[in-house]
Amino acid sequence: MKFYLQYIQGLEEYALGFNKIEYPLMYSSRSEAMAFCIDYCNGENFEIVDVDEGNWQELFDSGVFDYEPEC
Repeated sequence: MKFYLQYIQGLEEYALGFNKIEYPLMYSSRSEAMAFCIDYCNGENFEIVDVDEGNWQELFDSGVFDYEPEC
């Protein structure tokens, strides 16, 4: 599973997104966001992709942020 993490400068928070939630989750630290990923994956492998001004448009265009709810 891939998670996407972006630091929001004005809010001084981290936005964590992945395709099973509609809106990003906000965390006050990177370690809090990583702890969520560890708990959510429950021992399964995962990857955290850092999102910034240099790659967000390409990621957005590729559809990785699209919400895919479980049926």
